[in-house]
Amino acid sequence: MDLSILAFLSRLGVAALIGIAIGFERQWRQRAAGLHTSSLVAVGSALFALLDSELGSSDTTRIVAGVVTGVGFIAGGVILRSGLNITGLNTAATIWATAAVGAMAGMGFALSAAAGGVAIILLNFLLQPLANAIDAHTQQRMQRRQDEG
Repeated sequence: MDLSILAFLSRLGVAALIGIAIGFERQWRQRAAGLHTSSLVAVGSALFALLDSELGSSDTTRIVAGVVTGVGFIAGGVILRSGLNITGLNTAATIWATAAVGAMAGMGFALSAAAGGVAIILLNFLLQPLANAIDAHTQQRMQRRQDEG
């Protein structure tokens, strides 16, 4: 399938915009992978997905499978362990999910990619306060047990 330059740029632009939106949320909250990383992950994934149409190989699923592996390697780099504490898991998952929406945009599924981007942003935005509340409750409960024991 040969794409026109307009279709190519449109798909790439959708991926970039979604990546920027996801990255903005991360940057706003001062997370490790922000605006630059998210937009590059989305655009890179879209480019790999678009590669199939450029090659005319009809092998999109294998190309995207390679993207998943490569992005998993990148995402693994933001996970840090310090003693019993592990940080960066949410950032890694966000990078992984951003690659998925970028690939979807590159394959021409703009609406689905946008819905995925909105879901990523909402989940990161809405679940963080809930996670913090659960952590605070758990710490208070553990502190009470220590004080009683």
